[in-house]
Amino acid sequence: MLKKKLLFTLFLLIFVSFRSVAVEGMWLPSLIQKNIEEMQMMGLELEALDLYNEDGASLKDAIVRFGRGCTGAFISPEGLLLTNHHCGYGVIQSHSSVENDYLTEGFWAASKDEELPNPGLTITLLVRMENVTARVLEVIDLNMNERERAIAVRDISHTIADEAKEDGRYEAMVNPFYYGNEYYLFVYNIYRDVRLVGAPPSSIGKFGGDVDNWMWPRHSGDFALFRVYADDENNPADYSTDNVPYQPAHFFPVSNRGLEKHDFTMVYGYPGRTQRYLTSDAVDFIIEKENPMGIDVRTRILQIYDQEMAKSDEVRIQYASKHAGVANAWKRWMGENRGLHRLDAVNVKLEQEKEFGQWVAANPLIAAPYDGLLQAFEKTYTEYHPYRFAIRLYGEAGRSIEIARFAEQFTRLVAMSQENNPNQERIDAEIERLKSATTIYFRNYNVDIDKQIMNEMIRKYIYHSDEMMPDIIFRILQRHGDNLDRYPENVFKRTMFKSSDEVMNFLENYRLRHHRRIERDPAFQFVNGLNSYIVSEIQPPQQKLESTLDSLYRLYNAGLQAMKPDYNFFPDANGTLRISYGRVEGSYPRDAVQFIPFTTGEGILEKAAQTEVEDYRISERLETLLANRRFDSFAHHDELVVNFIASNHTTGGNSGSPVIDGRGNLIGLNFDRSWESTMSDIMFDPEQCRNISVNSQYILWVISQYAGKDYLLDEMHVIME
Repeated sequence: MLKKKLLFTLFLLIFVSFRSVAVEGMWLPSLIQKNIEEMQMMGLELEALDLYNEDGASLKDAIVRFGRGCTGAFISPEGLLLTNHHCGYGVIQSHSSVENDYLTEGFWAASKDEELPNPGLTITLLVRMENVTARVLEVIDLNMNERERAIAVRDISHTIADEAKEDGRYEAMVNPFYYGNEYYLFVYNIYRDVRLVGAPPSSIGKFGGDVDNWMWPRHSGDFALFRVYADDENNPADYSTDNVPYQPAHFFPVSNRGLEKHDFTMVYGYPGRTQRYLTSDAVDFIIEKENPMGIDVRTRILQIYDQEMAKSDEVRIQYASKHAGVANAWKRWMGENRGLHRLDAVNVKLEQEKEFGQWVAANPLIAAPYDGLLQAFEKTYTEYHPYRFAIRLYGEAGRSIEIARFAEQFTRLVAMSQENNPNQERIDAEIERLKSATTIYFRNYNVDIDKQIMNEMIRKYIYHSDEMMPDIIFRILQRHGDNLDRYPENVFKRTMFKSSDEVMNFLENYRLRHHRRIERDPAFQFVNGLNSYIVSEIQPPQQKLESTLDSLYRLYNAGLQAMKPDYNFFPDANGTLRISYGRVEGSYPRDAVQFIPFTTGEGILEKAAQTEVEDYRISERLETLLANRRFDSFAHHDELVVNFIASNHTTGGNSGSPVIDGRGNLIGLNFDRSWESTMSDIMFDPEQCRNISVNSQYILWVISQYAGKDYLLDEMHVIME
């Protein structure tokens, strides 16, 4: 009997361990000790100090923020950096032309001498993080209003950050957590010499394109290789041929072992933003108002892009990155709304708020500060949401017009020229900046596309505006309501901002009095009209109400932690380094549908057979290699595993994050979530939420067998067993 009980207990433990795969949360590495026991039970073989250590090398030293919004990982002692193809897409595009179409054909440097520099591209490496809550909060007086509090927090945060910079050696900032209940200092090194080493063709790196974006199954080789360079003392330096490859304190061994279902996975990166603690009012607004408007506006933009990109290879290259950027959020919002509806998110939030209200009522002594909090949320959101919607509509419709954004860049030149004592040196510097901006802008600009976009965005503005319609849009409606096409026709007929030659000639011959020509330009008048309305009519009340919401959420977060003192709350993602963990695991997204956790090269061939789908076209070389099953040593169970899904909590910014096994080896590169997971920024479903990664074996196979660049594998530490 005892033996049977022991066997049953063992079975139960195994069953529970395999069922409890999804762990919500994006955890601060410096506090990972709180989670380490659970992680080790799930398969982690490392200790907390192996993950984060300020006094010695640890996994955090191999993680970087890539550019402004992605993650990357060092995979060699010579600064070789792995990130997503879509994270490097703009860089690859910048080196591409009709003659050298690296987007279509791929790029592989044969040696370090052939690696391509990328002015303006940086990687950010965390030196340390420190809890500075006590120091920040000690400057706050309980009698301060929200504005006074914000100023006090800003000033002390700047002081703390400035001290940590060590006379310019580092960058530093203080970030709030739990809406300002806690504060952490982050100290960074910024490396400025980052060179493109290799990128597969888009038929590999972007395989599936917009058709497969946010979807499973996926078959994308979404990776690219860069190398970070430093001076001869391993310090950040501007680009120079004298620079040498950066030597990271830690780099990831790359696994060629192959994965199994239920293997432990850890994602280590820089997630952008989550909103886990939103109230029901906010979630309802997102579902019913904000997302539908964004989807509608971007649907029309994408229709115009698709139509024009199909006509010309030049336009296709020019607008490839723009198209991807517009489509990404468009598809995510649709999935997010679906997921939130399926989870009945608003009612779930209402139930949570009911529980909170009951706790407040039952504990009048300790919960007194939270009395009336939920009612204050409801009142504030009722006032706030019209302003929020006006800002979002401006961002989606108004700022989608490229010529308006370009004309806006001349605002500062106008202001400088109107000063009582204009500073000619500053004006000359601004003119040079605008010349550079003009060159960049017209490199990827098409007048016909932008004219169509302006036409459609004015219509969208009119359709979606409630009582908060910008004056400039109202005047267009009054004057051209019977034929709105006339307004963009007139703008593009008269503006100088549609012509590179005209703008450059204007800047070359600029005199102070010429600011009047900018002010009279119809494109400048249009964007100035939009901006003036937003700045004068929308932002002041919106910012005041946001300040009120910040104070309410700060109190709400404190109240939730007081209500559940034993619960391990994670802070919302805010662009700082985080750890999430789970296991390789499939899911059941819909009735009678099962997602298995792996895809293989066979799936690429199956999709490529759909010859009418542009995003599924592959090169003859890739087709031959896959059809002949030339997998070499990179196969697992006789198959070339391409992508896998796991139960890690991820969001935007985690693109390019290394996926790490229990021993600290790189087993993949995170690049997406399933469509059924896109609501996880607001509400996490452990049965549905799955992140999507490109398998390390497929990365190695593409580099070795497709590109023939084994020298890159030679500088890695490839784990074979």
